[in-house]
Amino acid sequence: MARWCTIFAVFLSAGLFGWAVPLLRIFGAMQPMITALSIMVAAVFVRLNRGMPSLEWKSVEPNERQVLTTQIVSLAKEYASLIAINATVLLGLVALTAVGRDDVAAIWPQWVQRLTSGLIGALGTLCIARMAYVIWRDIDVVSLQKRLIDGVATDEMIAFETKSADDKIASIKASGLRRVEISAPKAWGE
Repeated sequence: MARWCTIFAVFLSAGLFGWAVPLLRIFGAMQPMITALSIMVAAVFVRLNRGMPSLEWKSVEPNERQVLTTQIVSLAKEYASLIAINATVLLGLVALTAVGRDDVAAIWPQWVQRLTSGLIGALGTLCIARMAYVIWRDIDVVSLQKRLIDGVATDEMIAFETKSADDKIASIKASGLRRVEISAPKAWGE
């Protein structure tokens, strides 16, 4: 479903940018767009540097551990694809900036300008959609990590409390307590 929504949004943006946003106007927004994309790439590099969580892996069930590590590797691949998409768009915007507004206005035909404007809108939308998807996936992986870590902590707490209870019972048994006969209560004066 998310894939179809992304495809629809990308094509809608391409059409709207190509129809309503002249390329010469985009030159005014070029610097903020390059800055925003650079910040996105930097954020993804920071997340990519995170790696696997530090956890006592022997205490996690093998199936759950495999699910977590598979999800983290998959997320890292999605980070790499997002960096590739953003880097491509950044290079395109920088190249377009190098060509310059005056040369575009003088040399490029109107249909090429509209096509380029649509392409910028489509790729910008794709970058935003992919960033949102990766954020959603990151939250999903963090939720999985929380569930595994809480499960391990709960298992350790139950094991500790069971051992503590068994030790107390063994201590009580080892103390040599005997059963004492309890006589019936007497009235005052007897």
